[in-house]
Amino acid sequence: MSYLFASIIEVFTDNVAHGVSSMSVMAIAFICLLQYIVYTLKMSAVRKESEQIQRNIHEVEEELNDVQSDRAITLIENHILREFVSQSEFDQAIELLLKRYVPSLRDGFGIYFNLVDRQLILRESRGITNDVQNAFEIDQRILKELQKENILILRGQKLHDSKIYDCIHEQDKSRVQKLCLMAVYDKADISGIFLTTDLYPIGVDEEQQIKLAKRLLVCVSRNIVKNQDFENHRYELRVTREQLELRSLADQQFKTPVKMLEEFLDRLRQLTDSSRAGLFLSTPDEEEGCKAIVQCGMTLQAGVKARWREHELKLVRLGLNSGENSALSGEQLENHGIHSLIGAALISPLVTNRKRIGAICLTTQDNQPYDERSIRLISWSSQFLSNTLLKVLSHATIERQAKQDGLTGLVNRRSFDELIEDEFNRAQNMQMACSLILIDLDHFKALNDTYGHQAGDEVLRRVSSILKERINEIRSSDNVIAARYGGEELAVLLPDIGLAGTERIAEVIRQSIESALIEFNQTHIPVTASLGISTYSQHSMENVESLVAAADNALYQAKAEGRNRVCGLTSSPV
Repeated sequence: MSYLFASIIEVFTDNVAHGVSSMSVMAIAFICLLQYIVYTLKMSAVRKESEQIQRNIHEVEEELNDVQSDRAITLIENHILREFVSQSEFDQAIELLLKRYVPSLRDGFGIYFNLVDRQLILRESRGITNDVQNAFEIDQRILKELQKENILILRGQKLHDSKIYDCIHEQDKSRVQKLCLMAVYDKADISGIFLTTDLYPIGVDEEQQIKLAKRLLVCVSRNIVKNQDFENHRYELRVTREQLELRSLADQQFKTPVKMLEEFLDRLRQLTDSSRAGLFLSTPDEEEGCKAIVQCGMTLQAGVKARWREHELKLVRLGLNSGENSALSGEQLENHGIHSLIGAALISPLVTNRKRIGAICLTTQDNQPYDERSIRLISWSSQFLSNTLLKVLSHATIERQAKQDGLTGLVNRRSFDELIEDEFNRAQNMQMACSLILIDLDHFKALNDTYGHQAGDEVLRRVSSILKERINEIRSSDNVIAARYGGEELAVLLPDIGLAGTERIAEVIRQSIESALIEFNQTHIPVTASLGISTYSQHSMENVESLVAAADNALYQAKAEGRNRVCGLTSSPV
């Protein structure tokens, strides 16, 4: 503008100097000014139009970028959904989705939880420590926020103050800069939650990641809820079927009630993938506080068996003290002093009339924790047995009395013949040891003639009592069987015990009988016994009769060599 005025003044001065009138000059100047103003206005309009065009171009570019971004997100979404829906197994579909969100296990991890009673139950995971707990806690405040937002990102102090962060294993926390929670809905309620350390795709603006996640959740939720409903239905059917299977075992006819318990417990062990199973009854008057009634499962070597049994008793006492189902694994077992052999355990107390009468104990070498189905099965089994066990034990008591010899309280001959047949077949099939001791009281007829038959009965009772005491000292006493074989002859069956062990046990029995102070009507009666032993050999013994015959021949040898001694056909007199 200053340049314009300077030009006008210069033109005015020049024209005046040349004699041009001032009015003419003024008119020329005015015209120039008007032309400039018109030009300026035109240029201003042109600039505004240009700016508007630029703005329109920018808006079009932004819209184009949004369209391209939206198209890219749609393509990603469609690709993921196709992969998700194409999986025949629900867990595989979840695993595939977690792989999208956690491409590198070094940088992060992902978990899918079922939300049950406001507790997060781990369903599928990727990249977390193996022994992480199955149940996570979540703050109610965070849960409410998630219900409003569908997607929630925890950072900084909010992250570190949350309960869900506290549940993460220490080894995994180093990879956590933020936690992304994505809700899966069943109608208006959250039924599951995806927890990841980042959103997908990595490197894309977070707003776009959230947008994609929300769109995915809408479609994925429907499939997840549908699959969960189907799985829940199938799960309930399976549990019901397994409960009915166990119930049907109790209705079948068995030789003894204890045999029914063995079959019931062994099937429970198989259904829960356990290595061993045991039914224990509470015995407050005894030092250990409980006693195994039934045990089944994989065969253990003598040393391992003793250690495993020690762990079982510890676990059962724990279950009896707590009065609740207890599922233990990993660090939980170590906290109770169980550092080896057993990887996971499940204990359920038996309660009748508000009294804890015993417990079922399931154990496995695998360190994988027991699942919810196993917990439900053992809980149902303990309730069922709690209602039937007293009746079963009552029948077992009657049965045991029927199998006992009335005078000595030992197993009678008929029952012993059945038991030795079973143990011999087991030893034959599993190539295990099985030994027999036949015991004959020396000069028993003369003893009856000298002191009377009542004195002879008292001698048999006292010797039988000694026999029971010595058997209780044997580590594998649960399997040892003592019987009245006939008249003054007694028998001891020693499953899983070889020749050397049988010789030691027989000698202890012989010495105990010889040193016993047996009195009748204030008269001391000296008693000795001859013992013959035999041990199963797959090369020389084809049936149980050969085992008995070998022990009988050894007993005859002991008598022939002077009585009051132990003999075996494969050993010298002890």
